[in-house]
Amino acid sequence: MKKRVAIVLGLSLMMFSSCIKDPVLPAAEPSADLYSNFYAEINGAAFELTENVVGYTNVTTKEQVFAISPDFSTAAYFSAMSSPSVFTSVKVGLGSVSWNANVSSDPSLAVFNDFMLTNTVPAYSDSALIGFEFTYTGADEREWKSSELSLNIQDVEFTGIDQVSDATGDYSSFTCSFNCYAYSLNLDSLAILPIAVNHIDSISIENAVYQGWFKR
Repeated sequence: MKKRVAIVLGLSLMMFSSCIKDPVLPAAEPSADLYSNFYAEINGAAFELTENVVGYTNVTTKEQVFAISPDFSTAAYFSAMSSPSVFTSVKVGLGSVSWNANVSSDPSLAVFNDFMLTNTVPAYSDSALIGFEFTYTGADEREWKSSELSLNIQDVEFTGIDQVSDATGDYSSFTCSFNCYAYSLNLDSLAILPIAVNHIDSISIENAVYQGWFKR
């Protein structure tokens, strides 16, 4: 009798254990592998900003101009390396993509990707309206910007363009190589005239390489 009870108990335990299913683990969230860094020779001196050093990180923004149908809206994309504890920063911009804002509030992923892949050698353009712009902000918070009217030789090329997505959005990572001059309007308080005179200063940006990303 004891043997029969033991057999029945054993079979019951086997049936119970076979009904227990392995826990279902949630699917892993997609992760975008993004990296940022900037190097250049500014007026001949080496200058570098590295991700996670002194709080530097890549910050992406976009400037959209919404038009009334049937005109198309436009968007320019910006990528900056900045730190919450240091004034010095750099920023690159690329614009502009056109899309129908009556259909969607942002360009589709296909339009976004096509724009990035077909604008690898853009012209310089103030405010990145129809091309590329570079901005450097010094420790004194003075801004220096590239100019579409510069008479100095300037070039730019985007390479290594890769579209990635995660739970926070769609991104286009890139390596941007360029050379240019950046200009700043400066108030000359030492002018001989009693009224201060504005004059334009410039700095050279050579062998610049920006690794970063734009967000759709």
